[in-house]
Amino acid sequence: MTGSRAVALVAEREIRERLRGRAFRASTIVLLLGVVGIVVFAAVQGDDGPTRATVVVVGPGSEQLGRSAGARQASFDLRLELRRAASAAAARRAVAEGDADASLASGSTIAVAHDAPDGLLPLLRATWREASVRSALRARGLSADEVRAALAPPPARVVSIGEDTGGGQTLAFVGTLLLYVGILTFGYYVASGVVEEKGTRVVEIVLSAVRPAQLLAGKVIGIGLLGLAQLVAIAGLGIVVALALGSVDLPAATTETVLVSAVFFVLGYTFYACGFAAAGAIVSRQEDIQSTTAPLAIALVISYLIALSVLGNPDSTLAQVTTFLPPVAPLIVPARAAQGALPLWELGLSIAAMAAGIALLLVLGARIYERTILRLGSPLTLAQALRLARSANG
Repeated sequence: MTGSRAVALVAEREIRERLRGRAFRASTIVLLLGVVGIVVFAAVQGDDGPTRATVVVVGPGSEQLGRSAGARQASFDLRLELRRAASAAAARRAVAEGDADASLASGSTIAVAHDAPDGLLPLLRATWREASVRSALRARGLSADEVRAALAPPPARVVSIGEDTGGGQTLAFVGTLLLYVGILTFGYYVASGVVEEKGTRVVEIVLSAVRPAQLLAGKVIGIGLLGLAQLVAIAGLGIVVALALGSVDLPAATTETVLVSAVFFVLGYTFYACGFAAAGAIVSRQEDIQSTTAPLAIALVISYLIALSVLGNPDSTLAQVTTFLPPVAPLIVPARAAQGALPLWELGLSIAAMAAGIALLLVLGARIYERTILRLGSPLTLAQALRLARSANG
């Protein structure tokens, strides 16, 4: 049997066994439902429509001013309700007693409650100013058409410089979170699978047909393919639901971010999976996994915290330096790409650094795995595992 065929068979076995497991299927369903629930909740809570505001008017002039404000209310995200009052004092009293948000009476006074909606006073001021200018122009002899032309000049040409990073930051945050959870979850799958095979002595049977390195490669590839498929399904479903509900505007860099995230999930998972496999190989019981995988989990947590810290400043020195550090780069690079802050040369150099780090860790992880996979008994320390790896050269 060729080496590639052996690796493919092991990967196929890993995929089949995981798909049969209730834990994997249940976790996938829970994650999919969770993403849908979060998107729906955000859509329901995130847009309550225009803010309602009550304005009391006194006399025909103020009523006309209120109607003019109502014609512009959408621009201020408001929905005005006009009420009439018999006098200016009654109108102000309604505002003071909390029955109205503002009042318009004769003269140039606008009474507004201290807790009135934010856009109400600017709306009333702008409407009052326009009415005053209109009256002044008419007093100077301009016709109604000339007044309208003066008050409605052609819109200014707007040139956008740079990018709106609001949507990019949201995409970066969601992508970073998914990558962190995905790498950590499937890394633990690798470690627990190694320990399970050791505990049940299945590994002894498997190693009669394939070499340890082939078993390790097949295990990492099989579980990684499942992880990538789950990640794509979760992200895809979330985007489809969000677009259907109109609760998100995808930034221009969405396609590039998805591609970069997929590439760095594969790179990041491969980098950490070798370590998780080695961590599982040096113990014989599931209870010992937490202690041996703790350094890897801590490295991922630190990487995630660094990624969160650079979301608001993707061009910072910290962001640029960590782009080239293999333990951190899988969470940093997609976050910077989502905000359009990742030059192509940095992307290429980061991929090269990840490839070099993976090559080194593959060699080390494979040696530890090969030397310890059949060993039972008390857990090895990291120093003991490294000594075994060095002795593998004979």
